[in-house]
Amino acid sequence: MEKTRIGFLFLLLLFVIPFVSAEIQTLGTGKIGDCITLPQVCSNCTYNNISSILYPDKTLVLSSETAMTKAGTYYNYTFCNTDQVGEYIVNGHGDDDGETVVWSYNLFVTPSGYSNILGLFIILIVGVYSIALFGFFGKNVWVAIAGGLMMITLGLFTLLNGIDVHRNFMTESFSFFTIGLGAIFALTAGLELIDENL
Repeated sequence: MEKTRIGFLFLLLLFVIPFVSAEIQTLGTGKIGDCITLPQVCSNCTYNNISSILYPDKTLVLSSETAMTKAGTYYNYTFCNTDQVGEYIVNGHGDDDGETVVWSYNLFVTPSGYSNILGLFIILIVGVYSIALFGFFGKNVWVAIAGGLMMITLGLFTLLNGIDVHRNFMTESFSFFTIGLGAIFALTAGLELIDENL
């Protein structure tokens, strides 16, 4: 029974280890519109080339061989086409000891240049919605107007920049909903304020 468990564990490791070692490397996070240095280190290479860069919408930015600049054992390429929010995939190859070695890594582009701020964004959404709902249903005209304008601002920001590293149909739908609801709250409260002062 013990030999069976050890054999099963050994087989499991044989299947898991290749998946772990094949994991894509990550470069980190950059800001939309900024230039990002794409590095590669190789002590025995005479060249390193970028073969392709894939946009978050799965279109190719670079689709031909692009030579990286060499400085000793360090290679780099300055990439400035960061006009989409999301994950970019960089593929390339070099000649390590005369043999072609293929490499790949990803990088993320966000509106702020920071990643993992989804929690902070959710707190902002809850806060803005709470103020607007409190003002509207609590019949506080000025708070409803302020909350509605904050919702419109939040919706426009989300429409232009997405949420964290996400910018897709869902974030656009959330943006339009927030802008529309904010406009309803602000206009309704504004009309109430005009009626009170007539």
